[in-house]
Amino acid sequence: MNINKAKKLWILFVLCTICTVLMSFNDISFVTYIGRLLLYVMVASLIFLTQFQGVLSLYQVVVSLLGLVKKKNSYMSDHNTAHTRFAILVCAHNEEKVIEQIVKNLKKVDYPKEKYDIHVICDNCTDDTARIVRENKVKAWERHDNQKRGKGYGLEWMFQNLFRLEEEQQEVYDAVVILDADNVVSRNFLQVLNDKLVKEKYEVVQAYLDSKNPKDNWISKSYAIAYWSTNRLYQLSRGKLGLSAQLGGTGMCFTMNILKEIGWGTESLTEDLEFTAKYILAKGRAVGWAHDAKIYDEKPTDFKVSFRQRIRWMQGHMDCMVRYSGPLLKNFTQTFNMNAIDMFIYLIQPTRTMLSVNSIILFFVTHYELLPSYIMPYVLHPWIWLLIAVSFYILPIIALLQEKKITNIIWTPIVYIFGFSWVPIIFLGFIKRKEKVWVHTPHNRVMDRENMMKMEESV
Repeated sequence: MNINKAKKLWILFVLCTICTVLMSFNDISFVTYIGRLLLYVMVASLIFLTQFQGVLSLYQVVVSLLGLVKKKNSYMSDHNTAHTRFAILVCAHNEEKVIEQIVKNLKKVDYPKEKYDIHVICDNCTDDTARIVRENKVKAWERHDNQKRGKGYGLEWMFQNLFRLEEEQQEVYDAVVILDADNVVSRNFLQVLNDKLVKEKYEVVQAYLDSKNPKDNWISKSYAIAYWSTNRLYQLSRGKLGLSAQLGGTGMCFTMNILKEIGWGTESLTEDLEFTAKYILAKGRAVGWAHDAKIYDEKPTDFKVSFRQRIRWMQGHMDCMVRYSGPLLKNFTQTFNMNAIDMFIYLIQPTRTMLSVNSIILFFVTHYELLPSYIMPYVLHPWIWLLIAVSFYILPIIALLQEKKITNIIWTPIVYIFGFSWVPIIFLGFIKRKEKVWVHTPHNRVMDRENMMKMEESV
C-alpha cells in the first residue's frame, strides 16, 4: 500500500506498534522509559481528541432535541403564491426498468403544467432508457463520455445546456430540481419547493428523503429507519434553528441564479455534500429544508450492493472532509457563521468512529494503566458520556414516533447492528478517498398502483 495514500490513518497504528515493541524490553530501563513516554503522549492525545468528539456529540444531542419539538403548524399549500418555473432534471444511467414510473409520476404533480419541464439525463446509457423517455413525450438528453463518468459530471454538462437554452431564449427557468431515476414524489412536491424559494427566499433547498421499499428486508428497513430519524433529528432541527440542511443527492433544488453565481464544479463522489460546503463558504447562507415535500427512492436490499454504495459515499465524504473542513473552520473564526462550524462538525463526524477504534486498541494494549494522573481531571464526567450514549439510542425512537412510524420502532435494534458495518467502510473510505471511480447502484423496484397513490398523496 502506498503510505502517502493512507498516511494520516496509519501513523497512529505505527506509533502504537513501536511503543508496544519498546515496552516489551523490560530489562532495558532507558528503552522502557522512552516507550512509556511515547505511550503517555499517545494516550493523552487520544483521550483529548475523544473528549473533544464527546463535546461535539453533546452538541448534536442538544440540536437534535430541538427537532423533536412538534411543528407549530401543518403545511398548507398556497396556490396564490407566484409560481417558480422549474426544470426537473432526472439523472439516469441504464434505468430502463424504473424510468417510466418517475416520468409518469412527475406529470401528475399538483403544479401548473406550463411552469415545469421534465428533462432526463441519459448518462452513458447502453439500454433503452432514452427510447422509453421519448415514448412518454419527455426530452431525453443523451451524454456519452467514458472519461468523465458519474452523476456530478452529468449535471455539470446539463447545467451548461440549460444556460445555453436561456441564452438562445428557447427556455428560461427560475430553478432546477434534481431527481434520480428510481424516485417517486408526493403531489405537493413542487408547490412546497416553490414556497421555500418564493416565501422564505432560500436559494438552495433539500426535500424530505423517504424510502420506496422499507419493508423489503432488514437492509432496506435499516436504511429507512436511519433516513426517518435523520430527517427529524438532523434536518428538521437545523431548519428550525436557521442552520443549514444537508443536500441529499436527490430531491435537491437550486435557483438558476445561484448556479450561475458560484457554479457547480463538484469533483468528489458526493456532489451533494461538496456543493453544500461550497455554498456555505461562498454565501454563508443555509440550505433550506422542505419537510413536507416528500421524495421516495429505492434502498438496496443486497448487502454487497449496500456496502459498495456506502464506500462510495464515504470516499466522497472523506475527500470533502480533507478539502473543506479547514476552510470551513477558518471561515467560522473569521465570520462566526454558525453554518460554517455546523458543517465542519458534520464533515468530521466519521473521525469519531476512527477514534473509538483506536481507543479500543490502546485499551487492550495498555489498559490505560500508564495514564498519568494529571490527565484524568480533563476527562468528561461519566454521567455526560452516559447521557450521550443513552440519547443516541432513545432519540431515534422518539423521532420515529414524531414521524408516525410507530410500527417500525421494534426494528430499531437492527439499525444498530447494521451500523457496525460502517466501521470498515469509514476506514476504507478514508484510504480510497482520492479515487474517483463512480459505481452505479442498480434500481429495479417499481411500485404497485395502490402504494404509488399513497405515496403521491402523502404530505
